[in-house]
Amino acid sequence: MQNRYVGDVGDFAKYGLLRLLTRESNLSIGVLWWLYGNETHNSDGRHIGYLSDPAFDALDPVLHQALGKLVSKGSRSVKAIAKSGILPSETVFFDRPISNPTTIGPRSDREHHRTEWLRKAWIATASCDLVFFDPDNGLETPSVARHSPKGGKYVFWDELFPFWERGQSLLVYHHLNRTASVAKQTEILEAKFASKFANAAVVRHFLFRRGSCRHFWLVSQEKHKLHCLSAMNQITQSEWRKYLFVG
Repeated sequence: MQNRYVGDVGDFAKYGLLRLLTRESNLSIGVLWWLYGNETHNSDGRHIGYLSDPAFDALDPVLHQALGKLVSKGSRSVKAIAKSGILPSETVFFDRPISNPTTIGPRSDREHHRTEWLRKAWIATASCDLVFFDPDNGLETPSVARHSPKGGKYVFWDELFPFWERGQSLLVYHHLNRTASVAKQTEILEAKFASKFANAAVVRHFLFRRGSCRHFWLVSQEKHKLHCLSAMNQITQSEWRKYLFVG
């Protein structure tokens, strides 16, 4: 996650989904922003045309207007999201930077920083039922080592396990790439999630295609199963089904 993305169409999908998952429930959320320093080599974060689209406003007027206000005021930061009230008041937000591309430093420092970052994130979200992992790019890739300068853009599989083993359900952001078709990448990830979380009550994904293709992977504990299935069913019966494909 980078602050410059706040308020773009991907953010609308992200917080829209979290709002849908917590609607009419007491499911508490922890938001772990894998906060990475703003980069300037591309135009990512400029997909804000949805803010003038009535169809998006109709999906969630409160969220649509709140994000529009942040963009218009130039308040595009995760701290502004935390203060906006778009998620329940008991939501835990963790916004410590995981790394900064402008201050790389030696590998030993990066290793120590990441270890401490994860420890603090784990402690901060102890009371949450569902933990949302929001890395800049998504799940690990073989081409990027954990402690490389770009490692902060990814969440690694073993970093999810402590939260799962504590009894929390997971929602994981993953940005699809151009190495294979969406169907093929989905197939590969389905197999990995099924293998790594063999005891999960529910493993499903939400595909959002606007701006670019992204997945949100939901891995549910047995105790949250009925609520998660109900929420997914509601999505498939609402106007959101045109934007969030439940797979």
